[in-house]
Amino acid sequence: MPDNLVSIIMPVYNAAPFLADCLKSIQQQSYSNWELVAIDDFSTDASFKILEEASSFYRQIRVIKNTEKGIIPALSLALKNANGHFITRMDADDIMPADRLLKMVEALNAASPKTVVTGLVEYFSTTVVSPGYKTYQDWLNKNIQEANPWANVYRECIIASPCWMLQTQELRDIGGFGSLEYPEDYDLVFRLFKNQFPIKALPEVLLKWREHPDRTSRNSEDYAQESFFKLKVKRFLEFEKPLENLVLWGTGVKARLTAKLLLENSTPFTWMDLHPEKYPDGIFDQVILPFREIEGMEKVKLILAVYPPKKEKLKMENYLKNLHLKEGETYWYF
Repeated sequence: MPDNLVSIIMPVYNAAPFLADCLKSIQQQSYSNWELVAIDDFSTDASFKILEEASSFYRQIRVIKNTEKGIIPALSLALKNANGHFITRMDADDIMPADRLLKMVEALNAASPKTVVTGLVEYFSTTVVSPGYKTYQDWLNKNIQEANPWANVYRECIIASPCWMLQTQELRDIGGFGSLEYPEDYDLVFRLFKNQFPIKALPEVLLKWREHPDRTSRNSEDYAQESFFKLKVKRFLEFEKPLENLVLWGTGVKARLTAKLLLENSTPFTWMDLHPEKYPDGIFDQVILPFREIEGMEKVKLILAVYPPKKEKLKMENYLKNLHLKEGETYWYF
């Protein structure tokens, strides 16, 4: 592999309205030692034509037609054809700030082996960015700069899918994109977590994340809330054994979805809430106990599906600290 060559892998499906802006942002990178491996995923619009035209002007751009429909096969094909020492993902509707590749390469060259580099993200739109996406943007940017961003790996996908870079061979060594499940960006993060990659978060915006109504994440069941919860519960049960005394706190929508999935997986758990008196008949035939029942339990692993205001959250976390429970080790937000 050529020293410090960056392979930018990019699945493309019906992205014609946005491709020109995306390609321009790549071509204008201050770091010039890159190749773009674009995989056309059976587009029915002008995407392939736009990519072919770009590749005729820039030898650094290679366009390949996917052989099996879907983002995971497209990413796997791109990785197979990547020649770079480093690898990063880009999505065809987003924009790279001009110094993104340079800053990520510099960070990786200074980092220990098996490091994933990421940075801040910023949503943009030709209309209005929804409050939900702004909230996620702010949470994501705050979390990746924490001392242990992995502590929240079961709450949300903690690394933006088009905003990471690592060594190509290290990605291949952990299985690449093979056998990932949808949502694939979240499952790749779980794979990095399982293989104990430290996260190096840069304090600059390295991804302009386009919000628009045709985004795959808005329109595919693979990225619906239930798909995320199925994956996070599956990985939690896989990674956090033993689960001798598993406790679930909360009775809202996310707590009920978590409980449903635990029951489907035949995983015993104790269900508690801050206000169990509201549920005298239980939920899903499960008794809801007062949260203080946890005080008489040993070797607890706690799933928190409650999101109190900041002041109440601090009180709750101090309470858990007094029980010698630690975020990311014996309790996790879902």
